[in-house]
Amino acid sequence: ENPRDRIGDSHLHGWTSITETLSRKVTHRDPTMRACCGKHDGAHQHQPVIVHVAGEIPPQWRLASTGDAALDQHMHRRRVAALGKLAELRERYPRGESALTQAQCAYTSDATLVRFLEARDGDVGKASEMLATSLAWRAEHLDGREHVCPACRANPNAHCFIPIGTDDRGWQMIYSSGARAMDKSSISSVVHMSATLEQIFNDGAKPGKIVWIIDMHGFGWRDFDMSMASTVVPMFSNQYPERMGQIVILDPPFFLKAVWEGLVAMLDPVTRRKIVMLRADKFEYLKTHCTTDAQLDFLDATLSKECKRRVQASRVVS
Repeated sequence: ENPRDRIGDSHLHGWTSITETLSRKVTHRDPTMRACCGKHDGAHQHQPVIVHVAGEIPPQWRLASTGDAALDQHMHRRRVAALGKLAELRERYPRGESALTQAQCAYTSDATLVRFLEARDGDVGKASEMLATSLAWRAEHLDGREHVCPACRANPNAHCFIPIGTDDRGWQMIYSSGARAMDKSSISSVVHMSATLEQIFNDGAKPGKIVWIIDMHGFGWRDFDMSMASTVVPMFSNQYPERMGQIVILDPPFFLKAVWEGLVAMLDPVTRRKIVMLRADKFEYLKTHCTTDAQLDFLDATLSKECKRRVQASRVVS
């Protein structure tokens, strides 16, 4: 019996159903951070792995390791450059600026300014222009609106882009499966993803990154939408810069290899280095980064029995 067959589709789609499922398993210290299983009674804490590279960065701004030393060094240099220009960019977006709406004032936190500076390698002019464009986009699509996917409100099985808690680096893990999503529209998917990110990061102002786990089990041509490259990629690049910590692709089908390589070629070099494709080695990744029993209970729906058993056994030993 495949564990995936034991859990009904209703538990694998939409924000509401999975939030209800995880809330019965996780102790909520922070409503946006599902970080610890209740059975540990708060003692089960995981500290992020911190990158130590030459260059002064205050502790609160230090970066978690991606596992790629060259990428870590590059991200460190961008963080140093961004922090060096933060005060200058802040002059263009002063706190309490009357020209900004309440939502825009909240969004332009130090964490937000640093992300946009990093995306433009510390160039204040380019970062300011990028942020102004993003603020206009948010005013049109997000500000003053409820962060709920309308497609999933009408049909809980419309999308499958589900937060499952933080990993050992403190990054928000999001599980997705194109095969399980009934709504294949790229535009609709962008709306759902944006609503989810807004919920996780407190209307976008909160610092943090995501790990996007893309489950390719059951994925076929009917699930493939070429327009995803022209909708999802720009959304992350332009509206949510530096949110992507890692993209983890589980068991990519070989027949999509050529198409996938074409899509990857459209990404910038830094984002390409954040992509990890896993097959048999997915066990080691999950063993390293999953932090709660709630996450493993959820992944029971996506992993083989053997992989699930090995993950559980390793955690008992550790």
